[in-house]
Amino acid sequence: MVDIRGLLEKLDSMESGSAVALKVDVESYFDVITALTDDFKRDKDMQVIYTTSTISSSTIIQVLEAFDIGCEGIQFVDAVSYMTMGASEQPEGVTFVESPTMLENISLKIEYLLKKYPMDENTVIIDSIDSLAIHNDNRILSEFLHILISNLRSHDCFTFILSVSEQDSEDIDNMLAMVCDDFIEVGPKKGEESGEIEV
Repeated sequence: MVDIRGLLEKLDSMESGSAVALKVDVESYFDVITALTDDFKRDKDMQVIYTTSTISSSTIIQVLEAFDIGCEGIQFVDAVSYMTMGASEQPEGVTFVESPTMLENISLKIEYLLKKYPMDENTVIIDSIDSLAIHNDNRILSEFLHILISNLRSHDCFTFILSVSEQDSEDIDNMLAMVCDDFIEVGPKKGEESGEIEV
């Protein structure tokens, strides 16, 4: 398990087109989000496409703003807000998908954004695989991941798939192992008082 500093060190060595599964401790969830949307893209001309099926895009935007992180260069594909409260108006930078079950629409929205806003480097965040697994059959979800990751590799995108479940799921772990280049567990800093950090 690594802390946020250890995660950023690992990310710095990633090559374009890499896909990484991040198993995130609940305490570290927002730290990981800010790391991926700000620290990782800092000093890079990079677009972030943040796909959420867990927490609404408006909540994530509020969190980023609370950390003084601007949302310029971040596009949201929101698969949860339409289902819970409708989408009477679409904020700038947010694209709605009606439901987390509409996996093909999620893929199409990501592809559309990559073409509409061409950038030298792109990061795609899937938050989270646990939520998608609740709404979709494992076989269909596995097929979705294979197709999506293959397509994102062709665009040389950095891809991060978050798992924030407190309970281990062998099915999800196996699914991620089939499509990801690395599997990183992220937790709070250990041994802080002694100056030791578990990495």
